[in-house]
Amino acid sequence: MTSKFKRFNEIKGFLDIEEGKFLHELVIQHCANETILEIGSYCGKSACFLADAAEQVKATFISVDHHRGSEEHQLGQEYHDPEEYDERLNRINTYPSFKKNLDSVSLLHAVIPLISDSISASKIIKNNIGFVFIDGSHTFESAENDFYAWHEKIKKGGILAIHDIYDSEEEGGQAPRTIMLKALETNFKLLRRVKSLVALVKTK
Repeated sequence: MTSKFKRFNEIKGFLDIEEGKFLHELVIQHCANETILEIGSYCGKSACFLADAAEQVKATFISVDHHRGSEEHQLGQEYHDPEEYDERLNRINTYPSFKKNLDSVSLLHAVIPLISDSISASKIIKNNIGFVFIDGSHTFESAENDFYAWHEKIKKGGILAIHDIYDSEEEGGQAPRTIMLKALETNFKLLRRVKSLVALVKTK
C-alpha cells in the first residue's frame, strides 16, 4: 500500500482500500481526458482516490452529493455520526468534512463538488461521460433513480462502477445489485469485480 493510499484510507467512509485502489486503477486505465463523475461522496474518501487518478490522466472529476447524508445517517439510524450533524442547520452536513479531507491530501483543486441531488445534477451535465461511480442512497427508489438518470449519459466504452454489491440479503442491501442487473440487461457487460465494487463497460 502506497503512503498516499494509506492516507486516503484513513478518511471516514465505507470504501475498502482494495475497492479504492480499483477505482483509481479504472480511471488511470480508461479515463484519460474524460469527464468522470461520482454519485455520493459522504466525507470524501472515494473522492480522494478518484481525484488523484483524474489529475494524473487529465480527467475532469465532478463529485455529486447533497451532503445531507443518506437515510441510514440520520438521527437515530444505524450509521448516524454526531460529528457530521450540524446543530445550526439541524441536519447532517458532510460538506465541511469533504472539503477538509480533500484539502488535507492536497486534492481539493482536483475535484468539482456539485452540491445537488443526483437527478437535478443529471439535468445540467452533458452526455458522453467516460466514468460514473454510483454510491449514493441505497434505497431501491434512489438507486434506480441514479441508474436511470446517468446510464444513458455514459459514452460507448465508458465505465459504470457500482458500490455495495452483495449476493445475498444476509450480506447487505440489494438495491445496488438490482441496478447492476438492470445494467447487464441493457448495454453493459461486466468488466471486473473487487469485493463489493463492480465495474461494467458500456458496449453500445
